[in-house]
Amino acid sequence: MAFGSVVLPNTRVIYDGSAPERSLQFSNRDDGPSVMQVWVDAGDERSTPKTADAPFLVTPPIFRIDAKGGQMVRVVYTGKDLPQDRETVFYLNTLQVPSVNAAYAEENQMLVMLRNRLKLFYRPSGIADSAPSAPEKLSFSISGQGKSERIAAKNASSYYISLVSGSLACGSHTATFEPDMIAPRADATWNLKGSCPLDSSAIRVKIRYVDDYGAVRESEYPITAQGVK
Repeated sequence: MAFGSVVLPNTRVIYDGSAPERSLQFSNRDDGPSVMQVWVDAGDERSTPKTADAPFLVTPPIFRIDAKGGQMVRVVYTGKDLPQDRETVFYLNTLQVPSVNAAYAEENQMLVMLRNRLKLFYRPSGIADSAPSAPEKLSFSISGQGKSERIAAKNASSYYISLVSGSLACGSHTATFEPDMIAPRADATWNLKGSCPLDSSAIRVKIRYVDDYGAVRESEYPITAQGVK
């Protein structure tokens, strides 16, 4: 994951609940140093290091990273009670303050601070099923007619599933939808774009989702006549 000139080789962070900490390696690709500030929030996009309320400590929370250099950061879970039968999602924030270019010291310069957020999943060690098999526990149904058609997804797994796109093949018709992340053991519903007649003999749902390593994968699901609502 790139944060301006500073690179973190993750698009998401998986925190193993049985581990005492999670280490992250930052690397600076630039020819100048930067100052980084890192914190974890519980879902507030406007959070700051002072207002963030997630049960994680980041060490060091502020550091200088030299040109072409690196910095190891530790994320430590503080032990607040969290569900032990499913994942909980938090967000890792990074704020990069680049250095002023000395070659242009006599000229006006604009200093741009770059803030990024990526998902941090707290994964308890006691979850019964596995993350790779979580998409197998998705199921879909369709409701409505015409412009009011909607598709519903049910996640029966104990893991968050991050969907990036979805489409339906309904006989000779096609439709698309714009999904997002589905929480463990939860439902989500999205509007359909296009036509998907409910009397189609076979409807197939195709989704693209992100795995633990940030790779985008595909999966298909049949919706039989009995599954259409």
